[in-house]
Amino acid sequence: MKSLIATTFLGMPLVAWGGITVLTVLVVQILIGMRILKVDFKYHKPVAFTLLGLALVHATAALIYIFG
Repeated sequence: MKSLIATTFLGMPLVAWGGITVLTVLVVQILIGMRILKVDFKYHKPVAFTLLGLALVHATAALIYIFG
């Protein structure tokens, strides 16, 4: 499993790309909540659950990458 997580893509391990993805979804979630992004508010909750899932996968992958 660690070898998959440590696989590099464009010079960075996949776990780093996961972190960038989580950060991007977090920023989108904040912009939806602040109504800067004009998205129907019904999408706010599904995006929050997606963010939670991605963050848990990323955290687990990071722990495996570090302590492995």
